[in-house]
Amino acid sequence: MASRRRDHVPAVAPLVTASLLALAACSAPPAQDPAIEVVAQEGAFDPVAITLTGLGAGREVQLVATTDVDGTAMSSRATFVADEDGRVDLATTAPTEGAWATPDAMGPFWSMTGSLRLGPAALSVDHDVRLLVRADGEMLAKTVVERRGYGADVDVQDVTDDGMVAAYALPAGFAASDPTPAVLVFSGSEGGLRNARATAVSLAALGYPALAISYIKSPGQSSRLENVPVETFLAGLAWLRSQPGVDLERVFTFGQSRGGEMALWLAANRPDEVYGAFAPTGAAALVCGYPNGQVSAWMIDGVGTPCTQYRANVPSSPGALVDVDAIVGPTVLACGTADPVWAACPLLTEAASGFSDPTQVRSVVQQDAGHFIVPAPYQPIALDELGADPAATHQARVDLWNAVEEVLAEARR
Repeated sequence: MASRRRDHVPAVAPLVTASLLALAACSAPPAQDPAIEVVAQEGAFDPVAITLTGLGAGREVQLVATTDVDGTAMSSRATFVADEDGRVDLATTAPTEGAWATPDAMGPFWSMTGSLRLGPAALSVDHDVRLLVRADGEMLAKTVVERRGYGADVDVQDVTDDGMVAAYALPAGFAASDPTPAVLVFSGSEGGLRNARATAVSLAALGYPALAISYIKSPGQSSRLENVPVETFLAGLAWLRSQPGVDLERVFTFGQSRGGEMALWLAANRPDEVYGAFAPTGAAALVCGYPNGQVSAWMIDGVGTPCTQYRANVPSSPGALVDVDAIVGPTVLACGTADPVWAACPLLTEAASGFSDPTQVRSVVQQDAGHFIVPAPYQPIALDELGADPAATHQARVDLWNAVEEVLAEARR
């Protein structure tokens, strides 16, 4: 603890002290020019650090971020008040107004909006973001930040073996001699390969092989989520397990929304082939078909599986529940309380209750977040859901992917 004792000072001391202060003032460095200090990211999942300096104590400034992605102009802006040292650290200072409301160094990036809605692959490549600080109509400082794309260090190949519509994402320079956890990925009721491919690329950016497959709405597949052959998933699983470098004892499934129920079903019913599951905004019951809720969504050997009629906040039919307790490894569930598609958080609660060992499941529950919480974080994608808070949806993405990364890292032997 610092001493508060004050020593006796001779009467002449104030003159000496004043002289020393005058000399110090003459030799003090000039005032710092306004600047934007950026600590760059290492990989796509790494946030940057941004500090505005040399602004003057208490000065109000505006930070503007702009970029052009896939032909779409995007921008965000926020107003800050500098501290007594003339600094604004975005990680610890909340804007007084703007596109985001809490301390967040990544706020300028994920909160950007534009004239068009970006697709999930739009930010898979490196792109520049221009940052500008201004006050009273004057530009004070500017810089350019290079954002790493999630696909920048990933190799992707189309896969058509055995009639599959699929894409295999591998980390660049992947060493097949080192057995690594791998993930079978599929989307929700929107079907097709687009969203699943983006998720597979994000997983590969973390360092893990991932096979994205389409099960509906691609050539040769049903256009509806009705009587979809489970064999489509089993074929993808077999193909993934045959690839060099895949750790056969650490294969996961990743399905979002309606795909989540199949991710859990595969892990529970094929424990010799699937270790664990990721099922954000999913369910632990086989829900009936869509749009025809009178038929099964899934079938095995040509026979429809038992299914439950979905009704918001109504428990699923017991016969359609997935025995999640049979899953060997860890499971990650996630939801937002403002999900406009279905009651994802009650479904998460129902799913989590099926595990006898609560440490086996990790649940991400975010207040006011929407349905589209699967896109990797820091991207201005699908954050405009009716009734959901964009910042909450973004935070759900951060928390979900932190959980995914932790589980995969722990599975890596």
